[in-house]
Amino acid sequence: MIRLLDFGARTEYAIRALAHLAQRGEGAIVTVKELAEETGISVHFLYTIFDLLTRAGIVRPHRGVQRGFSLTRPADQISFYDILMAIEGPIEKHHCLLDHRAPCRAETPCAAHHLWQALREDAEQALRTVTLDQIATQNPPWLRVLEMLKG
Repeated sequence: MIRLLDFGARTEYAIRALAHLAQRGEGAIVTVKELAEETGISVHFLYTIFDLLTRAGIVRPHRGVQRGFSLTRPADQISFYDILMAIEGPIEKHHCLLDHRAPCRAETPCAAHHLWQALREDAEQALRTVTLDQIATQNPPWLRVLEMLKG
């Protein structure tokens, strides 16, 4: 089976931790240790993820008495695409659908070039429309998993 847009554990954990942070409300400052306890993700792994999110400008670290991390902007202004780019990096745009070893450009397109380019652009646009606020509030998958485990 082919999985379209199947992302790694780092992205899944980033989404889960950011959703928990967003649920705390705008301006909330939360420690990685608290997020690790709430999400079941290791503190060490979360620090690695939050380093990437900080570099991308999605979260801001706070030092001193009120230490932890906060979102840099409201959750409805952070897209799934923003988070994905911070964790996974840019979606590869120049490999050939028919042979990953070969570059595929508009000047030298393969038979599937235009279709593949359109699909990538559509996927990027769709990922930009889903916000962290929606992820945090609209039936998050980790809550559905908890329900399955209980039932």
